Amino acid sequence: MHADNWYILGAGSIGCLWAASLCHKGESPRLILRESSYQQFGQKRIPLKLSTPGQTSLFDVDIVSPETIDNPINRLIVCTKAQDSLAALNSVKPHLTDNCQILLLQNGMGSQQIIRDALPTQTVWAGSSTDGAYLSSPFEVHHAGQGQTWIGSLRNGQGSEQGFNDLSDHFRLKVIQCNTIEQKLWEKLAINSCINGLTALFNCRNGELLDNGEKQAWLDELIAETCSVLAALEIRATSLKEKVHGVCQTTASNISSTCQDARKGRVTELSFINGFLIKQANILGVSVSSHNRLMDQLSAAGIR
Repeated sequence: MHADNWYILGAGSIGCLWAASLCHKGESPRLILRESSYQQFGQKRIPLKLSTPGQTSLFDVDIVSPETIDNPINRLIVCTKAQDSLAALNSVKPHLTDNCQILLLQNGMGSQQIIRDALPTQTVWAGSSTDGAYLSSPFEVHHAGQGQTWIGSLRNGQGSEQGFNDLSDHFRLKVIQCNTIEQKLWEKLAINSCINGLTALFNCRNGELLDNGEKQAWLDELIAETCSVLAALEIRATSLKEKVHGVCQTTASNISSTCQDARKGRVTELSFINGFLIKQANILGVSVSSHNRLMDQLSAAGIR
């Protein structure tokens, strides 16, 4: 595989984590930045710092903008926010080869299916990850929690013989191919829909939701409603309450990405998390009053 084949859209925590991990594997990924961000850098090769407990690594990575890409793209990893992903992809669409393999690493659901339908000739993969990462400053990423990433094609019959198979070999991130990727996406959405919006509303860490009071009561209502939606969709959701409480306990000191976005006044991905769940519930005729109340109060607080 030619080094220039690897491009990554988005230089947030996940984009930088994957770029550094590809460099560690011996590849030479290029990070695609918005034109305005790209123009801020005098040099077009930047140092990318990866920190893990007890170790720090430094890699040189090329940066480009959609306007300066000079090679066809046949391996693309999309690490933008869900609400930005289609526009970001459209900005590089002229450079995509007909058989381009595209891996989407977004929270929530809905954006993946929109992109799949918008790019009929390319193979679109979706990923669901439990890796924990954050940026301490631009291009300085901390891999705070080693998890794993399930990836699978969003089109039946595509992707089994090509694509991202090589990521399972000599790659510092744990990547597992999955034939039921939508199940994995739903499992993560179910947990995030109960935790993320609530932490943003109360401006609290994950562990504070288990306060044996108002927060936990609301959390458990969200869990019960989410279980009802999954049951109506015939999606397995065994022990969701235990899983959600377990995430709150094991990540007790973490601030969810949604809460971080809310603190910085940025648009959150909640329309693709709770919003997507509510749309499915409305189609199915399932009551999700606690989810609706959460979204209404978030909106009233100016959190979108």
